Amino acid sequence: MTTDRLSSTTPWQRAWRLLRAALTWMRVTADAPLRDRWRNAILVAIVAVPMCFNAYALWPEVSERVPGVNDDTFHYLMIESASNAIARGENPLDSWGPEMDLGAPRFIYYQNLPALFVIVLDRVTLGQVGLLDLLNLTRYVLMVGLPLTVFWAARRLEFSVVAAAGCAAVASLLSADHRYGIEYDSFVWRGWGMYTQLWAIHLSFITLGCLWRLARTGRGAALTIVAASALVVSHLLYAEMMVITGTVVFLAGVDRAALRQRLPQFAGVGLAIGLITSYLWASYLQFDAYVGESPYDAAWKLDSFGAQTILEWLRTGELFDHGRWPVFTLVAAAGAASTLLIQRRSRFLALALFLVWLALYFGRSVWGPIAEHIPVGSMLLFHRFIGSVDIAAILLMGLGFEAIWIACTMLPWRLATTAAIAAGCVLLLAPALVERQAYYADNARWMNDVTRAYTADRDFQRIVATLRDLPPGRTYTGLRSNWGDRLRLGQVPLYRVMVFEGFDVLSPPLPSINLNSDLMFHFNDQDRTFFDLFDVRYVVAPSGLPPTDFMTPLLRTQRYTLYSVPTSGATVFASRTIRQTASTKVSLFTANRAWLLGPDPGAHAFIRWAYPAPVEPTGAPAPGCTRGRLTDEVTTPSTVKVVASCPTASTLVIKSTYHPNWRVTVDGQAQATYMVSPSYIGVDVPAGTHTVYAEYRSSSVRTVLLVVGTLTLLGVLLGGRLLTPLRRRLPRQRLS
Repeated sequence: MTTDRLSSTTPWQRAWRLLRAALTWMRVTADAPLRDRWRNAILVAIVAVPMCFNAYALWPEVSERVPGVNDDTFHYLMIESASNAIARGENPLDSWGPEMDLGAPRFIYYQNLPALFVIVLDRVTLGQVGLLDLLNLTRYVLMVGLPLTVFWAARRLEFSVVAAAGCAAVASLLSADHRYGIEYDSFVWRGWGMYTQLWAIHLSFITLGCLWRLARTGRGAALTIVAASALVVSHLLYAEMMVITGTVVFLAGVDRAALRQRLPQFAGVGLAIGLITSYLWASYLQFDAYVGESPYDAAWKLDSFGAQTILEWLRTGELFDHGRWPVFTLVAAAGAASTLLIQRRSRFLALALFLVWLALYFGRSVWGPIAEHIPVGSMLLFHRFIGSVDIAAILLMGLGFEAIWIACTMLPWRLATTAAIAAGCVLLLAPALVERQAYYADNARWMNDVTRAYTADRDFQRIVATLRDLPPGRTYTGLRSNWGDRLRLGQVPLYRVMVFEGFDVLSPPLPSINLNSDLMFHFNDQDRTFFDLFDVRYVVAPSGLPPTDFMTPLLRTQRYTLYSVPTSGATVFASRTIRQTASTKVSLFTANRAWLLGPDPGAHAFIRWAYPAPVEPTGAPAPGCTRGRLTDEVTTPSTVKVVASCPTASTLVIKSTYHPNWRVTVDGQAQATYMVSPSYIGVDVPAGTHTVYAEYRSSSVRTVLLVVGTLTLLGVLLGGRLLTPLRRRLPRQRLS
């Protein structure tokens, strides 16, 4: 009977059976314990070499203490501002940061765990190291240690040791021409300075591994909750991407027989994560109307690049191997092919994730109206989906490396096998190491140029010392569109250096964190009205720049001149108010920009906005106070106090970005606030002389949610420990 069956099969069927048998043997070979010490040494080396290379090449990120040229400026500002809030006895998770963009409660709108980690390190080291050095050291350790995180996650995904080592080897060596992905262009000094995204990459891999284990075995719920919660408070966008990734994990990893058990488990994990992180996302949604939405961002940031462009990048190797041979791209292709030949759930997961995220990365031109149904879809930056594409591609590259490794093990002689594997590792890493070395060498040279310029510029040191001795006030050092772009220390514009020095500055915004941010682009330094409106009291300009008649020189050096400009202070009476409504951020910004560029700011005529819910009708202008006096003004980072005198009832404008958490009292009695143009705090003041006190106060709802989240986290951790003895008695599900 057996002979008849074999004789009835075609040659193609027999060949396919032989191929399947060979693939089964290859799968066992990849998973088998490695006994050859030379092969073990190669696996250790392929993980250690990129780590040692990064440790050496990226050391200037720690040794060079220089101002940031990118988003690192913003991250350092957040860390310093929160640290100062703690020193003042305020809630660091909901405090007012007056530096840049006329102030904002940054931690309401921005992920905060990475910043808080640096602050905790600073307290543990008793302030002996410094916030900037700790920030640089944390970023350095995360970059050097990424391969270890990737290796751990790959093993959790049931990858073989060989495949996990391949994933770890390539994870820190991608190159994509500054496309905001996992490549280290996103993190180093000369790149984008995306410190929180670096945390998100580590936590995304960890969460992915935990989710897979939960889907396959039903175990590890507590670790999954902790990792995913940390991801949410480290990077909201990557957390949102993990929701989609988690859905793919659930569909790919859960057996039909275990579906009834896993579904409530995943739902419970999601609920716990939501409760733990509710203080962040709920506050964001509550105050979303007061987050800036820049109309000047490039269209590709919101829309991505389209299918044709991205597929061409993938075909040519530009997506993962910019500026070098497309070795990683070819290895990823080999990994994708191996998932079709060696059928295993974790392999299918890697390919499915890559295809899903590549399709989503195509952007709005492909997905159209569907994109608007994704949470915060109108503001979603589709180009940032490259991060999840990279994560899936790294998994495929590990599988491709495994396929190459297995092919080498089929050689008949041990010496030839070892030599072939070693040569394959060299060919895999050499082009990437050479290209990355050239990139990092430029990074180190530019940082050194800034260090030398910063140290040698005695004129700038004199300007800084003089400003520190003067009464506090907002400082202007130019914009990108004028002489400010030419006023630099090495590669760093002076308006970024001033943030590094701790001054309150009017400068081009980094993220558009509030409704006033993008109005800074329209600051006119030839018009005194702008200085008064934005309470800019000092100017640092090139010495050769002709001053305007309202600037008084305080210090002249060979390179710079420091000027003072008189302003009405942090508060001003409105001469009249005009009621208008706005229902969207775009309509509000457009109207405020027109107001800013018109005659009303010079006349102290302000718009009283009914925003975001337009419940007040428009009406005729209301008279203000033209003969009022403001005295005894005292300001701190989160308070403004002034004695206001006016013979008639009037509107007092506080020149700080409006937010509902600002509370104002008049002679100790609470007074309602409202938004006035551009996006300032307005309050009604009765006739006569009154003491007006404004203070930013932490939201009570946010505090309650923080307590709820903390208790939930403690419950998860303690519950996990209490249930551990019971879980040990449960039978383990067999993996397939």
